[in-house]
Parts: sequence; C-alpha cells; structure tokens
Amino acid sequence: MAAANWQLPDGLGYERLGGIFTRTVTMEPKPGLYEEGVWQVAEQTLLNATNMRTESAEILAHEHLPHLRRFGVPVFVSITAPGIPGFRKIARYLAREVGDQIAGVEVYISSPDTANGQDLTAKFVREATQAVRNELGPDAAVVVKLPPWPEHIRSLAVGAQEGGATALAATNILKALHLPDDATAEPLVGGLSGEALRAVALRCVWELAHDERITLPIFGTGGVFTAAHVTDYLRCGASAVQIASGEWLEPGLSARLAHECAHVAPNSNTVNR
Repeated sequence: MAAANWQLPDGLGYERLGGIFTRTVTMEPKPGLYEEGVWQVAEQTLLNATNMRTESAEILAHEHLPHLRRFGVPVFVSITAPGIPGFRKIARYLAREVGDQIAGVEVYISSPDTANGQDLTAKFVREATQAVRNELGPDAAVVVKLPPWPEHIRSLAVGAQEGGATALAATNILKALHLPDDATAEPLVGGLSGEALRAVALRCVWELAHDERITLPIFGTGGVFTAAHVTDYLRCGASAVQIASGEWLEPGLSARLAHECAHVAPNSNTVNR
C-alpha cells in the first residue's frame, strides 16, 4: 500500500506503508491560477484543477524529499513532461541529484489537452518509459501511471512494458468539469479523483490483469477509502493500491488501511491467516 502526498504528519503510522509517492512534479515549476487547486465536488470526490501550480523537480529534491524519507519507507517521485525530451531531462536530473535517495519514479502519462484521445499512443508511452529507464539505470523502479481509458489501456500498458517499466498504475485522473453553485462563476476544469473514479479504475485494472501479454504487477488507484475497496482492487488483479484522494481528505488513512489489510492476500478475495 502506498500514499501519494507532499507533507505527511508524524505519528500516524506511515512507516507501515510499502512506499510513498510524491505529488507529480515537472522539470521547471509550472505557473498556474491556483496554488492548491483541489475542490471536493461530491462525496469523497475531488476535482484537481488543470491550471493548478506544479512544483519543480528541484523543489521536490531539496525541500520535500528529506521530509518524506524520514519514515524509512521507499519514496517514488512522480514526474510528467510534455514530450520524450522532457521526460529524459527530469529523469536525468533526479538520477544525478537524488538517485541514491529514491526507490524510483512514477511516470505520469497524461493525454494532450485536445479532443483527440488517440493522440496518446503506445509508441509515446514506450519511448517515454524507455527514456526514463535509460537515465535511471536498471535498478530503479519505474512505475508507469496510465490514463483511465478501459478501451485503450491494454495497448498503452504493453508500450510501458516494452519500454522497461517495473510496474503499472491504473489510473490517473479522469478529465471532468464542475459547475459552481454561483451561476456567474467560471466552470472548474480539471480531473476527477476519488469515489467517482473507482469504478472506471477497477475496470482498467481488470483489463490489464486479463491481458496475457502483460506480466507486470499492477497498482490499483482511484477511490480507495476502506479495506473493502482495497480488496476490490486485489480481486480485480492488482498487487497493491495507491491512496491519494483518501489521504487528502483524511490524513493517516493510508497507514490505517495498511494496518487493517496486512493479512489480505493479493489477487484474491481471501485472506491469509
């Protein structure tokens, strides 16, 4: 079980986790309208603004990483970039600056801001993964986080596997729009996470687990709030889960569920006794 966050408070049992994933960073900071553009738009459902400010890899390495490493569990840096050279650049920077302090990276694959989802191809995923793998070397873990597209996720996953991924994560946020109660306010454009995403993410995990070409372990991520949700992902074929929205809404949730689910067997609906 893994948590995705910046700041994790002491005393909540995070040393029980299998790993900590940072929030996604870019090579250079990305300016945005919002410093913390996350809104709760429904029960256990968040909208993450498209134009939210993004931290740089340098800030992550020098300010946030020391805080996260104190729990004594593996830390993975989540990275994204607009193209292959960008992924190569940020991976090279992390390998040089903090390669001995992190377990690996999460390659956050997002679709272009266009109406054509097919613009994101298996070839792009393969080349982005390969670029990161070449910079980090053979020993670092490279987890590729894919978009919530059940009808396309198998081919994208094959691309990640061919590029040298260690594991897959299904899924990242689902593009969405929220209309505030104030009719004069601008619509909030971003990506859904949490409860509203879980059914789609479960289907994506199931698709990956039932493709004979895919041999990598799968992280289930999207709307994990209870031990039953963890079990649901494992039943669909996940080997572990990530918790992000749940941790944002309830700090300490990841550690509590790690304790509650310590006896659950992956890839089954049974428990180890």
